Amino acid sequence: MRRGSWVGILVAVVLIALGVYAAIDLARSGALVDGSSRPASSGGQAPEPPAAPSAGGSDHDAGDASDDPAVPADADDAWIDYVHDGDTLFLTDGRKVRLLGVDTPEVGEHAECYGDVAREHLRELLPEGTHVRTVADERPLDPYGRSLLFLFTDDGALVNLELVRDGYAEAVVLEPNVLWADELEAAEDDAQTASRGIWGAC
Repeated sequence: MRRGSWVGILVAVVLIALGVYAAIDLARSGALVDGSSRPASSGGQAPEPPAAPSAGGSDHDAGDASDDPAVPADADDAWIDYVHDGDTLFLTDGRKVRLLGVDTPEVGEHAECYGDVAREHLRELLPEGTHVRTVADERPLDPYGRSLLFLFTDDGALVNLELVRDGYAEAVVLEPNVLWADELEAAEDDAQTASRGIWGAC
């Protein structure tokens, strides 16, 4: 066979190979164009899921004093010595305090459902040495000589109301001490509806 014939065959093979390569490259380009192998562009991203509703909804978070009554200007200063149970504590001046407007489950020998939980919660709210503002009502003492008080923390939270609002206590309003009775009873209704604390556990 002539040398020129071999050259012609080689040229033809090279051209065929180039053609096959071009065809493969074109096919790949087409796949990218139709989007089958390319990540979606920013314009084609799926819409983001809707934002989750606020965790609290209409409920109140523990320690949120935004809806609490304002601390009266004549409130007295005091410091926590020891928390006995969910509604009874001692101040550093020696007074034994029974929190007004609330009743928590019993602890100790006659322990009731959620009593220990309520006590530990109050101890967390009012550790020893905590500064509080105290407010008395019409009757300052109970038959056992305990001071009947409302307590406000430095951030303006009314402790009595927080205990009811978060389900650690029931609202118990006894005349003539009816200060903030409406707020306490509304907080209890809200806690019951939401099955918070004792209303869900007991």
